[in-house]
Amino acid sequence: MRPIAFILALIFGSFILVACDQSGPIKIGFIAELEGPGSDTGMDSLNALKLAAQQINAQGGIDGRMIEIIPRDDQKSPEVAQKLVQEFAELGVDAIVGPIISSIGMAMLPVINELGIVTVSPTVSATDFAGFRDYLFRINTTTRENARAYARRSITEGRNRVALALDGQNEAFADSWYREFLLEFDERGGRVVSKVWINTKDVTHAIAASQLLDGSPDGIVLISNGVDSASLAKEIRERNQDVSLSAAEWAGTNALIEQGGDAVEGMELVQAYDRYDPNPRYQAFIADYIQMFDHPPGYSAVLTHDAATMLFTALKTKHPDQTLSNALVTLPPQPGLHQELMFDQYGDGNRDIYFVAIQNGRFIRVQ
Repeated sequence: MRPIAFILALIFGSFILVACDQSGPIKIGFIAELEGPGSDTGMDSLNALKLAAQQINAQGGIDGRMIEIIPRDDQKSPEVAQKLVQEFAELGVDAIVGPIISSIGMAMLPVINELGIVTVSPTVSATDFAGFRDYLFRINTTTRENARAYARRSITEGRNRVALALDGQNEAFADSWYREFLLEFDERGGRVVSKVWINTKDVTHAIAASQLLDGSPDGIVLISNGVDSASLAKEIRERNQDVSLSAAEWAGTNALIEQGGDAVEGMELVQAYDRYDPNPRYQAFIADYIQMFDHPPGYSAVLTHDAATMLFTALKTKHPDQTLSNALVTLPPQPGLHQELMFDQYGDGNRDIYFVAIQNGRFIRVQ
């Protein structure tokens, strides 16, 4: 054997041995924004994953192997996210949990498909992800279900002229949400009087608030994270105390209320879970989460725990010759914190959704 061929054979053989090593920890990469505005959803998600891993490890792990979480901050940068997927591959992760926002998911998708790394996102929801068999699995509903529900509610509540603020740092989500909203809203006789992109170079929240109000809308919808939605609500309320405010489901975090204060009172939004559900499974999760992290979980924590349930169950029950991807799509329904969990043939999940309104500093479910 020629020297170069011999070396390549050694390298390949070593790779096979490492890849087949079932004695070490099960490595789960985690990716989300962990610092800066909007990082509350990322931190809640990471905390829920840590809790789920701790619960599995306390029971002896999966086939005696402990779960190891490897967290990384995507910095809300598509380029950073792609590099992190490459890093995860080099570290030999068994799967990735995340990302939180759709724009990062779009950037990661070609890389995880090329490398064959199963990735389970708790929250990404742009319609462009749905209906494809790839390595991205989604727990959440799509913008089609959510945005169209907002459009129907707006018409029902007499908000026929609506202005929308769209977050330029999560364009994949914001644009998908807007398109779905517009289709339903237009069909029902509604009119979008203005559309303003925020978090762009030249548009401050103060400027955006003025532009949103220029067309005298009946309602304003903020398609942004909780922190930016709180800031925008304050700017809008300085100029108009009466216009109805809604926020996309992405904004439904504790930070929205904490930072928005009186400006977000009465704001409506969709949530993928009922915060006050009395069922024992959910209440046990709340208690465990608060005990571990000293604050209540947000929506991304709930969805991440459900994502971990599906991922860890598939890892535990899959046949040795079965791929993790196949194990996930053939997994029977699993009990989640609020509802049964299941992926369809494309790795798409679905969730019940609820409209809530902020009343006295709490998210209260409304009919």
